[in-house]
Amino acid sequence: MGNLIKVLGKDLENCPHFFLDFENAQPTEAETVVWNQVNAVLEEAQAVLAELQSYTGAGHEIREAIQNPGDLRLQERAWSAVCPLVAKLKRFYEFSLRLENALRSLLEALTSPPYAPTQHLEREQALAKQFAEILHFTLSFDELKMTNPAIQNDFSYYRRTISRNRINNLQLDAESEVNNEMANRMSLFYAEATPMLKTLSNATTKFVSENKTLPIEDTTDCLSTMACVCRVMLETPEYRSRFTNTETLLFCMRVMVGVIILYDHVHPVGAFAKTSKIDMKGCIKVLKDQPSTSTEGLLNALR
Repeated sequence: MGNLIKVLGKDLENCPHFFLDFENAQPTEAETVVWNQVNAVLEEAQAVLAELQSYTGAGHEIREAIQNPGDLRLQERAWSAVCPLVAKLKRFYEFSLRLENALRSLLEALTSPPYAPTQHLEREQALAKQFAEILHFTLSFDELKMTNPAIQNDFSYYRRTISRNRINNLQLDAESEVNNEMANRMSLFYAEATPMLKTLSNATTKFVSENKTLPIEDTTDCLSTMACVCRVMLETPEYRSRFTNTETLLFCMRVMVGVIILYDHVHPVGAFAKTSKIDMKGCIKVLKDQPSTSTEGLLNALR
């Protein structure tokens, strides 16, 4: 009990208390170059989510083709149904690469000397908001992907058909759009339960390993500070009341969970260790205090 009080006391003492304006933050002149670069990527994010949400797959056509292997008409119908879907999956994958570059730009801006992570987040709120938007998109994308088995079924059928035709020395039109190397990379991406989060985790780890002069703590402190600020805003009525849109609360919760998972991937001992700078009990309590319909997926992500 004494240790718990000590930990809580330490957390209250060190946790920054400031309002991060997720609704209205605008870039200052110093932030503009990075903000414009990242904004160009984020402008595509909603369209990607909308496309993924409406992704119904070609399950019916594939089943008919598999059940009737000798019927050429059904084989062609399945192939015609799958090809545009695979082109869509390729666009999602390529977007993940652009998102990775955007995250890198933000990490460079939010961890650069001489400022500490807390100072960066407080001074450069427009960039912090973009970082939050990337995390929000990432968790939204992965939730949709996890609940849609058609994605992997369609892609598996596509790859099997390509392989079969390669054995028979047949070249299919779609191969020029998704060649074998691209198909291999896409296959690894979609095999992940949470592909976008895995992309961000890898990008953050790579950023840390490539910036030898930058202490790893600068990056992990940026993440733990963001988690802390989100938690404080969610549990403080004065801050919560400043949000004009109820959706911002869910946004804030998603961001908090996203940075916790990133921290857990990047930090040598993870987010759940006693020495972690994230108050995990406090974060989980904040989530459990909300309606279960909006937080069940987030709690599962932490589990």
